[in-house]
Amino acid sequence: MSEAGSHLRRMEARDLPSVMEIDALSLPRPWSAAIWRGELGSPYGLYLVIEDSGEVYGHIGVRHVLGELHITTIAVKPEYRRRGDARALIGAAFVAYPSASHVHLGVRPTNAAALALYESLGFRKTGRRPRYYGDEDALLMTLNLDEVHW
Repeated sequence: MSEAGSHLRRMEARDLPSVMEIDALSLPRPWSAAIWRGELGSPYGLYLVIEDSGEVYGHIGVRHVLGELHITTIAVKPEYRRRGDARALIGAAFVAYPSASHVHLGVRPTNAAALALYESLGFRKTGRRPRYYGDEDALLMTLNLDEVHW
């Protein structure tokens, strides 16, 4: 995180308007309020926000199943990007599950900034899901946490 006043915390239901606004600015197909409420209630998920002076400007969602993590969502408001906050969110998710062995995610092949970030963290392309996003495939990426030193 680049700003001294920024901090991470667990997402709460009161954060949903801000989180959904970030998604609308960041993602072609953002989740609905119903999906978000279901995710926040899941015992398998961890959802974190990053905020500064009470303004939520980024978030991450991770599911933990059978010793593996799956990043379900990550987004940062456009004006806060390229400051290291997405990297901080990902790192916090990893730290929350120290026994996890692998992390999986899907990303649009056209999202060059996200691909560059994930590759810089050591993620490798491991597959493709045709038309996963409806209009575009998903590239599947995996990180072996045994090979990472945070």
